[in-house]
Amino acid sequence: MAYDGIQFGARVDGTTERKLHAKVVDNVLNAPSYFSRLMGMGKPFIGKTYDVTVDITQDTQGEWFTGLETLNSAAANTTITLSYAHTAFSQPKVSIMLESFANTGSTGTIPLDAFKYEKAAAEALNAVGQTVYGTGAGDEPNGLGNIVLDSGTIGGQSRTTYTQLNATVTASGGTLTLAKMATLDDTISSASMSNEEPNMGLTTKTGFSLYEQLLSPSVRSEFRSVGYDAVPIRGDSIVKRVDLKGAAGFTALSYRGFPIMRDDYATSGVLFFLNERYYAWHGRSIVPDEYREMLSKVNLGTTKAYEGTGAEAMKAPSEYNGWFYQKPQMLPNQAGTIARFYVIGQICATGFRRLGKLTGITGV
Repeated sequence: MAYDGIQFGARVDGTTERKLHAKVVDNVLNAPSYFSRLMGMGKPFIGKTYDVTVDITQDTQGEWFTGLETLNSAAANTTITLSYAHTAFSQPKVSIMLESFANTGSTGTIPLDAFKYEKAAAEALNAVGQTVYGTGAGDEPNGLGNIVLDSGTIGGQSRTTYTQLNATVTASGGTLTLAKMATLDDTISSASMSNEEPNMGLTTKTGFSLYEQLLSPSVRSEFRSVGYDAVPIRGDSIVKRVDLKGAAGFTALSYRGFPIMRDDYATSGVLFFLNERYYAWHGRSIVPDEYREMLSKVNLGTTKAYEGTGAEAMKAPSEYNGWFYQKPQMLPNQAGTIARFYVIGQICATGFRRLGKLTGITGV
């Protein structure tokens, strides 16, 4: 193997061991930041489907009266049901027996099978993390692409029939301005009710930088004094970076008191304003009796053989993350084993009028 620096001869090569870094360093994967956050705040998925009854029509039977006139007494049906079934993703982990033999013992600086386990988990997280912006097409879970939308269907119901299921979608006309952000926020907020206002903004790195340009003087002043703000992986309160104290979190800029964060996989040209009280990742958490000898629940966290972006993104443990691991099984006709990660769950939305997005952003 070629190396940078002085090239050694046989006297050194034949007498000296190399120093091998004790972890494999990821130089491939991106950061599915927002799915890490959703998964970290996961809720349980129980039953065949997760169904939500939503109120879509005002009852107009109420009336003013003066005496003994006949009063309205018609029964009104004002609700419909949204229904969500889980989805499933699988990521294999293959081990070759003779490679494991070669890696065994004191010379196995990086535990090969541990690396393959952690690499497979990181690959699965990246693959699932990209779908958080998708449209729920094919076998994929719902994503912001169809949750924050004003057409099509959601939860098995037509948005053409029930326009109350529409989110706010506004074309930016190419530019991002504070006025357009204010209009979107006003549209999807309920006046003076903090729980009915956005608690999270989400965009690409480009969109984040464009917003930063709008705030440039104040951002420079804030950075000089205390550094960038941050949002923890759970919770929506903006904190100073120093206050994370080693906990997982994301760099954020604030707008009207809520954080705006960036994601490598966010939809190009889009700024989302989101109220996370109205949707969540629901993950399976119970292994069926039939599979308890073969499957185990996975709680993501620290890694011992893998570091870098892919490893950092996995630091989002949650009881309801929906992750399971199929224990290694010997391949019947080959000298190796096969194991699998499974991610089983769904992003389920319960309300849409508090969700919105600006589209087509290319500059300021």
